[in-house]
Amino acid sequence: MESSYRENNFGEVLFYTTIAFPPAIAVELGVLHGFSTISIGRALYCIKERSGTVGHLHAYDLWEDYPYNHALMSETQEKIRLCGIQDFVTLYKMDAYEVSKKYEDRTVDLLHVDISNDGNVLEKILELWHPKMRHCGLILFEGGSEERDNIEWMIKFEKKKIRSAMMNSQLLNENYIWGTYSKFPSLTVMKKVTI
Repeated sequence: MESSYRENNFGEVLFYTTIAFPPAIAVELGVLHGFSTISIGRALYCIKERSGTVGHLHAYDLWEDYPYNHALMSETQEKIRLCGIQDFVTLYKMDAYEVSKKYEDRTVDLLHVDISNDGNVLEKILELWHPKMRHCGLILFEGGSEERDNIEWMIKFEKKKIRSAMMNSQLLNENYIWGTYSKFPSLTVMKKVTI
């Protein structure tokens, strides 16, 4: 399955992070072919098998309406079914910046964001989702390393760097502890420490 996460085993990072911090409500923004979706869904399946705790992943994408690299929702749904995790994952078609309106404040345990991320995306996501995250909730944000900030399309389209946006975000630095797994494409993990 095509994914920039595959090369450096980010599927395992997502799987074990979900196992370590079992979410009741998980949200994913940006699904593409479902690599991260399946990793999180497999973890939710394992959590249910081990402890009986039921969590669910709500995964959102624009699918064929996204003008760049995209997948078909039906194909990704079939992959989820073949993995046997359809009871733990629901796919939706919706704009990522509208999704937060569907959730009450302090109800989301895990948020994974992979939507052509750049520094502006980070700032907007934090603004929209900070109120929605539970105390000790996790935001997993694709990117954050210097290497990821300097990929071709970030340079070509003069996108705001993620790393500098993180370092300069008062909202992030006052309300979260965070760190970045630097292997490409990198993943920044933010844990909410305020109530």
